[in-house]
Amino acid sequence: MPGRAATGNGRTTMQQGTTRTAPGPGRRTHRPGAVRRTWARHPRIGLALRAAVAATAAWALALLIPGPFADYPYYAPLGAVVATTASTLASSVRQSMQTVASIALGAAVAFAGDALVGPQLLALALVVATAVLLAGWRRLGSGSSWLPTAALFTLILGQGNPTGYVLGFAGLTFAGALVGILVAAAFPPLPLAPADATLGELRETLAGQLDDLVGGLRQEHPPTQDEWRGRMHTIDPLLAQMRAAVQEADEARRGNRRAARFRPAADRLYEQARALERLTLLVEDLTLVIAETEIAENERVALGPTLRPSASGALAALAEVLRSVDGAAADPEVVRRADAAVAAFATELRRSRATTDDDLFEAGNIIENVRRSLTAVRPREPAEHRDDA
Repeated sequence: MPGRAATGNGRTTMQQGTTRTAPGPGRRTHRPGAVRRTWARHPRIGLALRAAVAATAAWALALLIPGPFADYPYYAPLGAVVATTASTLASSVRQSMQTVASIALGAAVAFAGDALVGPQLLALALVVATAVLLAGWRRLGSGSSWLPTAALFTLILGQGNPTGYVLGFAGLTFAGALVGILVAAAFPPLPLAPADATLGELRETLAGQLDDLVGGLRQEHPPTQDEWRGRMHTIDPLLAQMRAAVQEADEARRGNRRAARFRPAADRLYEQARALERLTLLVEDLTLVIAETEIAENERVALGPTLRPSASGALAALAEVLRSVDGAAADPEVVRRADAAVAAFATELRRSRATTDDDLFEAGNIIENVRRSLTAVRPREPAEHRDDA
């Protein structure tokens, strides 16, 4: 980026021709940037504040409502908390509607059970059983857990004034949910930082997998199949976690007044996620090819002592590239070093093919996978450079 430079671990940052220096002894500095980063990386802080504001406002409003609602004001902050503990504005609306629908349906079950069954114990058993069965309805989503609770509360706590109780329970929960939705709409969450953190974790895991492949290839003798198995990382759970985080970030943009402001950052996030999807498949393929062909039990291995050094150098360079990714692309200088390492591997492969009848297909497959992996994170050249080429 123009006007910025970073060197080594001791990073020096320059903007608009000025250099930031460490404060002298006794000087106190304010770091609003650090506060913003902490806020972005820990969305539960904002979640807690939104819930507190919404619950307080809902309670204050509930105390002003007359009629049967006045006896149950505590259900209003309950609805507000339900609405504001969702991670996105869209899920806040969805979760609120599902919760209110579950409460209404649970109350209906309690009314029906009380009317159809005489003895209270038998009615209680029938109502709870029916409510638990209905709670399995997928359309109720996460709010379904309120269905048995609402049925039980209506049957027991609503005796003597069931209609007033249900109006207070469902009505004030709905009113509180509306307050929570308004608070969420005024201060909408946009969880880009947590999604970015999951991308970084997956990227680091892929780099760690490459490191373990490099370690195996740099041994004097190829690892056994069991030893290779011990070097294989579990990637699928992290990949699923990344997909869920990116999907949540995408959903958070719906109806979010902050979405336009953070659109470039969101677009970079999605681009990086797509690149990591491709990288995951390629690294898994690399791992399988090496672990299944470069093993001590095989009479003929994929690489052998001639190609293992250059292959391990190419994989180590790819791991370095993954760790250099910033945004959707890797550091150009690190990528150039990786290109050189891959070229050296390809040169050794051509020499080996010239001295043997074996086509060394698996070694060629490894080179191709490394090249594709580099393509997935290669920085894009400016348009004017591409036109001149």
